Amino acid sequence: MQHQYVIQNEKESAREELSIIRSQLESLIISDIYLVNSLPVIIASNPEVTQQQWKRIAANIIQRSSHIEAILLAPDDVVRNVYPTEGNQHFIGDLDRTEDINRPRHRPHSLKQALNPDPIRLSNGNLGLIATVPIYVDPPFNHRYWGACSVIIDLDGLLNEAGVFQLANEYDVAILAIESTDVQDSLIYGLQQTFENAFTTEFVHFPHGNWLLAAATEHGFLSNANWYQLNSPRLIGYSALFMVSIAFFAVYRLYHKARTLSLHDELTGLPNRRYFMFTLKHQFSIAKRSLSKERFALLNIDLDKFKEINDSYGHDAGDKVLKTVGIRIQEAIRASDVVARVGGDEFLVLLPRIMEQKNTQVIVASILNNLCNEPIEYDSKQIRLQASIGCAIYDQEMNSVEDILRAADAQMYQEKSHKKP
Repeated sequence: MQHQYVIQNEKESAREELSIIRSQLESLIISDIYLVNSLPVIIASNPEVTQQQWKRIAANIIQRSSHIEAILLAPDDVVRNVYPTEGNQHFIGDLDRTEDINRPRHRPHSLKQALNPDPIRLSNGNLGLIATVPIYVDPPFNHRYWGACSVIIDLDGLLNEAGVFQLANEYDVAILAIESTDVQDSLIYGLQQTFENAFTTEFVHFPHGNWLLAAATEHGFLSNANWYQLNSPRLIGYSALFMVSIAFFAVYRLYHKARTLSLHDELTGLPNRRYFMFTLKHQFSIAKRSLSKERFALLNIDLDKFKEINDSYGHDAGDKVLKTVGIRIQEAIRASDVVARVGGDEFLVLLPRIMEQKNTQVIVASILNNLCNEPIEYDSKQIRLQASIGCAIYDQEMNSVEDILRAADAQMYQEKSHKKP
């Protein structure tokens, strides 16, 4: 019985560590990707950026990032500027060739953006990740394509800070890029057989890409346990009831911590409030420090009469409505925008790279069109939606994220008050 207790306890500990690593990876990469979102704003306002301006901007981004090693600027998909230059001259040239060497790749403007989940082999032999963002000079309409910017992210440093290497000292750990374009290149770290023997896995969610983490042990859990771990229950004389209590506490602690660390809404799969507030605070901080008067907008979306939907059709119908609303909002916004369900029927949308009020009006109109034009089918019935959207644009006089949250909330209630009861 004590052997089973040790095995169970060790499994729970490993699962908890892998959950923490998943959360760390998401936070670290998302943080670096959103730093890059300031570049399209600068280029859109000044397409003829000079070498001196480029170096200053790129140096500032790298200094604030955690793992960005280099930044590439590619007007018309031809890399003409690289920072730092030393050791990165080989990136100069066609962007497709830069993104990989052996793998066919779509042009960035044929995509919405973003992180390529497959690692690339850099000239120094290390592995890196490439995040590419298309640049348009007419946001948010995005009809006039200028080119793209890409960043090289240090994969080894990323895995080390997230705790992957430390966990690999105790277990077999592997990372797989799923929904990738090349099966051979999809294995990022570890061995393929780890997934076959895995006792726990975690999905890592990035913008337009996902990883699968797995942990396994080759020789069994008891091989990792020392003599005292195996015999401590017998030596100390724990009762069976006390061991069950300890095991139950460990399971509860794991559940509570995993839930706390979760970054996504369980029902819709969208980012939750914790995820969104992390991103919003980061964007607010960037805007506060920005020399280019960078602006962003916040949308507060509230479904009108959602309680009546639950009362009339049931909570299963309400759940379907919320899932559909999440999908329709995502379809209406840009890839660089972030939508989250923050509670009940309330959704928040972060819109980086917003220059003027009219830019947000286009996006708001697109969201309302997606939400309200087509009814939702449920149990042979049609459910029609109405929504109120409040919009607030960042202003330098705002002192905290609470200011812009309050402004968007007030605007949403003002919109709701104009409608008939």
